[in-house]
Amino acid sequence: MDHLRTAIREIPDFPKKGILFRDITTLLKDGKLFREAVDIF
Repeated sequence: MDHLRTAIREIPDFPKKGILFRDITTLLKDGKLFREAVDIF
C-alpha cells in the first residue's frame, strides 16, 4: 500500500493556504498502480 501512497503527490497550500491537495494524476497514468487501487476499493 505504501507504493500507492508514494504515487500520489501532495501539494501544500493549494488552491489556498492551509489546504493539502492530493494529486492523483500520477496514479492514473500508471495502469498497473491504478488497477491495484481500483481492486482495493
